[in-house]
Amino acid sequence: MQPDWEIWLDNHISPIIAKWLSEKSGFEVKSSYTLKLYNLSDREIYLKAKKSGNIILISKDSDLDEIISKSGAPPKLISLRVGNCDNKILFAILNRNLKKQSVH
Repeated sequence: MQPDWEIWLDNHISPIIAKWLSEKSGFEVKSSYTLKLYNLSDREIYLKAKKSGNIILISKDSDLDEIISKSGAPPKLISLRVGNCDNKILFAILNRNLKKQSVH
């Protein structure tokens, strides 16, 4: 991943996760609430991310996966396949996987 990528979290992921991921990864991570995307459709979020450029979306929503598969990237997508869980469990999952990646 390049340092100029920005990470956006979808509506189903708590804004606190954005704060934790920013602190842990060093990347700019924003929640849908910070970005004021919470009232937009998945298609509208996709179009905003595409227009913004180097965006990675993190989502639990399969609709974004389908939109990006049909319409192309960017944005890139990290699709989470976890059910409802509290923030600590979700962060632990993300944190484990962050450690597997080499960030330059």
